[in-house]
Amino acid sequence: MDENMKIELKPQFDYESECKSIEFEIIRSTSEIDACLDEIEEKIADLDITIDKLTNHADKLDYSIAIASGLLTGIIDILFVGKWDFASAKAWSNKEVHEQIISFAQQDPEYQAFIDRKRSVNEENRLNNAVEFLEKKYKLPGDHEWNFQGSGITSKSHHLDDLCHHPTVIGLVCCVVVQFGGESIYSDSTGNPLNLPVTVNEYGKFVGRNNVEKMFAGIINWFLNVAQTAANRKGHLMSDMAGSYSSTKRKTEGMGLPGGFLSTMKELSALPIFKDANFATNLSKAYQHGIGKGKNQIDLGAFNALFEGASSKFDMRTEMAIEHELKRQVLPVVINEILVRACYFVRRLIAELKTNDSILNINWNNVIPFGNRTIERMMTIATGTFTAIDTLDAVIEGAINSKANWAEFGRQVVLRLNFVGIGRFVIALGTDAFMGLRKGKKSRERMLLKAESLYLLEAKIYYGETLMWSAVKDANQSVDSLCETFQQLSVQIEDDMKAVRGSLTAISEIDTSAMEEQNQGLIADLLNNL
Repeated sequence: MDENMKIELKPQFDYESECKSIEFEIIRSTSEIDACLDEIEEKIADLDITIDKLTNHADKLDYSIAIASGLLTGIIDILFVGKWDFASAKAWSNKEVHEQIISFAQQDPEYQAFIDRKRSVNEENRLNNAVEFLEKKYKLPGDHEWNFQGSGITSKSHHLDDLCHHPTVIGLVCCVVVQFGGESIYSDSTGNPLNLPVTVNEYGKFVGRNNVEKMFAGIINWFLNVAQTAANRKGHLMSDMAGSYSSTKRKTEGMGLPGGFLSTMKELSALPIFKDANFATNLSKAYQHGIGKGKNQIDLGAFNALFEGASSKFDMRTEMAIEHELKRQVLPVVINEILVRACYFVRRLIAELKTNDSILNINWNNVIPFGNRTIERMMTIATGTFTAIDTLDAVIEGAINSKANWAEFGRQVVLRLNFVGIGRFVIALGTDAFMGLRKGKKSRERMLLKAESLYLLEAKIYYGETLMWSAVKDANQSVDSLCETFQQLSVQIEDDMKAVRGSLTAISEIDTSAMEEQNQGLIADLLNNL
């Protein structure tokens, strides 16, 4: 073999050149697709959990529990709640307000001295004395500035029209603004704003001599004024809750304070975006004259029955009476809620304990009776059953007591309805429907993600096919190159073999006799070595 012959093994792929090739771009794109697919799978997994929560998994036993709970609490409502009683509730609210006013006045250290100066004090005039004391001690800026011709504000309406008298956050802010601005803020019976100059109470102020001291004094004055205004406002509002001193002295129900609901409606009516003269006028009528078919009253049709038996002027005492009656109606509704959710909890807990060896391994998301459509569907069934029983009772009672008088029938039905139960049923229906809409939205999101996943998989297959055909092409080229190398190698081997044969022929033709003569034993040594 020719000693100069070299066999060079050249690699088929050079990494540096491959990084610049199309194949590298395909590999990079495929990696990006894999990352996107992983992200999509995570989103789909999260959506599956959400969709499962938004899916109703209630079975026959769940529905039976919900119906039984609704029936039981409906019977409780019929037996223990019964008819709406505004007269009793209003009597309770009047007594509660009177006790609050007297108690608040008695806590003041100056009250006893005031009582000692009174010539006659007895049980009957306790309220009158408390109101008189609070009116004299706690003055409110702007309490009388409305009293001029053409203001559109009267003694019966100024508690509602003067925003400072409102027992709301807006009312407190208005009191502070009045204290610093020097103008009382009113809103008349048509909703038009009215600012009247007032004489602001002097609560005592610090005076600064230079800019720094003045700034410090201003801050201190602000806090002192706000604190004193809030204290004065509370005392003044307490005196107004039962009407004025003159009304309590006459043993009549004066114009009390508007409640939180009516105050909020009045404040909204004064805003430009909510401004409606009829709305504001109706609020004023309800506050001054009440609910009913009388002169200047607000007629609510069959719902007038809810305000019969006592003064229906819509002040704080009336709102307290309504709240009192609604609280009575809350009891069976709350029992219904507790029963259904407790049964759901116990049943799912038992199921989890059967499938898990330890309580530590329980999936509490499957046990907690909140935040899933199964429990919401059960509550819809339970509250719907409760409302059906309550309505059926109201209709039967109305039919019995009305004696074929349709107007009386509507009145009797309204008095027997449980409005809290109806409200809870509406909320349950809305929650169930909302969850259904959310489930549809999440399902559509999942479908879009699945479609995107299929599109990416198709792209990945396309890239894979491209790489495969590129590999086939490279393999074909490699095979051709290898065959060419083998062909060159065979030619080289053949040439080398010819050279070897020629060398052997030449050796065989050498005259060994001469070699033996000159080198005794050489041939024997060569043969021996071979």
